[in-house]
Formats: sequence, structure tokens, C-alpha cells
Amino acid sequence: MFGLTLVTYLDRVCISATATVMSAELGLDKAQMGDVFSAFVLGYVLFEIPGGWLADRFGARTLLTRIVLWWSAFTALTGLAWSYGSLLAIRFLFGCGEAGAFPGCASAISRWFPFAERGRAQAVIMVGSRIGAAFAPGVVIALMALTGWRPVFWIFAGLGVVWAALWQRWYRNTPEEHPDVTPAELEAIREGRVTQSHAKADWGALLRSRNVWMLCLMYSGYTWGLYFYLTWLPTYLEEGRGLGLNLVGLAAAGPFLVAASANYFGGWLTDRLSRTVPLRWARRGPAVAGLLLAAVFIAIAAEAQSNTVALIALALSFGCSDLILPICWATCLDVGREQAGLVSGTMNSLGQLGAVAAPAVIGRIVESTGSWELPLLISAGYYVVSAAAWFGINAEGRLRASG
Repeated sequence: MFGLTLVTYLDRVCISATATVMSAELGLDKAQMGDVFSAFVLGYVLFEIPGGWLADRFGARTLLTRIVLWWSAFTALTGLAWSYGSLLAIRFLFGCGEAGAFPGCASAISRWFPFAERGRAQAVIMVGSRIGAAFAPGVVIALMALTGWRPVFWIFAGLGVVWAALWQRWYRNTPEEHPDVTPAELEAIREGRVTQSHAKADWGALLRSRNVWMLCLMYSGYTWGLYFYLTWLPTYLEEGRGLGLNLVGLAAAGPFLVAASANYFGGWLTDRLSRTVPLRWARRGPAVAGLLLAAVFIAIAAEAQSNTVALIALALSFGCSDLILPICWATCLDVGREQAGLVSGTMNSLGQLGAVAAPAVIGRIVESTGSWELPLLISAGYYVVSAAAWFGINAEGRLRASG
């Protein structure tokens, strides 16, 4: 699953690193490119909840194989885009197919890991996404110099096909089905693990849950900030900070490398705290602190005159916000239990509304004002809203399931 998220973010960030060259060839302005970025997230939002439900119902083996093959196909098709309309359609369908990947991982964790290890398990998976995103700009820029922008997408698509073949061959939906799991390992996994009953989803309980709605609100602020880094960061570094293309890949990697470390630290910290303080505070405390610090640092980046100060502040802001990522997903496991995929899919669907809006809104603000300051300050304010939402989230409040 670490490999899954690494390849996922290589493919996602690939388009941001090619955006300047792609826009020039296809004749796209920033508003149109922002729409292309947002089209992916819109498709992702629409199919995330069904993807999480399918993982709970049928397991992650076939689901994740199908998802990766689909997104690999549309990664390759991105390299064949010939117009604004074709690129919009391809990226929308890309998002539709990728939906369910992270809820599928969450559902697999709920079956394979004892309760006390789930924060760290989520952290390891999310670290893969940040390493993929960190290296994507530099790798893409180097490959573009050799092949042009279109073949880059075809090369990355091949990585997903290899992953899907390995996953389908090796993974099993439960540890009981896997021939390499020893009796001692199975006993350790079963201890603290919720029995998987394949219960039917209780949609009424889901819709009535304050925890679920507050998780979605909280996550929308996180994803707004995230999608600045995933979509516009290379363009911001090139145009807003005046960096040459040879430095953009290196500078763009910094925030994601900081985030990778923060991700693992957040997972370790929340598991450690859960042994000594009530679970609601083991999740809430680090998350609130991370989001408030993220707001402070990105506001510093917005106002900084020095490129060095701005780049350091951006990296620290992203690290602080990403510290909460394993905590968010571990909280979905706490609340959802045997319906972990459904709850995490809901959070990652409705919570992505911030991600749907961010690329398009940021593109239009920059297109109309020529300034990057306002988008960064909006991110700071949204982080504060997300921090406040954590006070409405109780990780000890379990979603009732029907069976």
C-alpha cells in the first residue's frame, strides 16, 4: 500500500510539473488549467463513497487492482490530450477511476492491523504519497528534457500496471486467507481487531453522525491547502518566486519531504498518546496544533519578500498540516470500525470539496490579480476553520452499523 500511494502521487503531481509546457502547447490560460486540475478532483469526489463501501463489502484485493489499472489507463491518455475539452474529460474520468484507493487502504488496515498500530500503519501509507509527490517534479522535468511532456505520462502509467499485477498475486482480503501468515501473527492481528461482518451500510446512521459531518468539514480545509501544493506549486515557484525551471523540481520537493516526516510523526504521536490520554484527545490535540501552525507558516510565506523565507515557511506549513493526515484516517477507523471504508470514503469525498474548488479558484485569482498572496492567505484562514472543527469530532463515538 506504501507503493500504491507512491505511484498515485507520482501520477497526480505529474500534470502540475508539466502544466507550463502543456498549457503553452494546448493554448490554455491559468483559469482553464485550474479547471483541468479541478476536473480530476470532481470525478474523485463523486465515486469515493461507493469505492469505500465496495472495499468494506468485497475487500480491497480486486477493488484496488481495478482502480490502479483504470488510473494507469487515464494517465497514459493524458499524454494524448489534444485540446482543453479532451483534457477536461480525461482528467475527470481519471478522478472517477482513482476514487476508492485510500478508503480501500483504510478498509485493508482495519482487517490486517490491531487497534494500537493503526495510526502508524496509516502514516506509513501516507508517507508513500509524499515521497511520490516530492520526487515527481524533478523526475518529470528531467524526463521532459529527454522525451517531451507526453511520453512522461506513458512511462508513469506503466508503473501502475506493474503494481496491480503484484498486488493481485500477493494480497488477500483477510490475514486468515493468506498462506504466509503464521498462527502467532494471526493471533496478534486478531487482538483488538473488529470482526469483519460484511454488514450492510447503515446510511441513516452515517447521515445522522455529527462526527462524520465534522470530519468532512475539517478535511475540506486540509484538502484546500493540499491542492495548492499538488497543482499550482511548480507554477508558483516559477512565476511567483522567479525560480528557473532547473530549480523548480528541487524546491517543489522540499514541502513533500517535510510532509513525509511529519506524516510518520503524526501517526506515531497519536498512537503513543492513545495509551495515556482519552482517544478523543489523542486524535484532537495533535491535529489542532498542526493546523494552527500550518496557518501561521503559510501566512508568513504569503507576506515574505525573501524566497528563502517563503520556501522554508511553505515547507513547514505543509509539514504541520500533513501531520494530521494519519490522524484523520485513524479517526475514520475509530468511528467506522467494520465500516471503516464507508466512513473514510465519506470524509475523503465530501472533504474533497475544498480540493475541487482550490485549483480553479486559485487559477482565477492569479489570472485576474497577478498575485499569489491572496490564495495563500485564504489557505491560512481555512486551516483555522479546520482546527475549530476538531472540537466537534469525538474519536470515541462509534458509528452504529446494522448487520
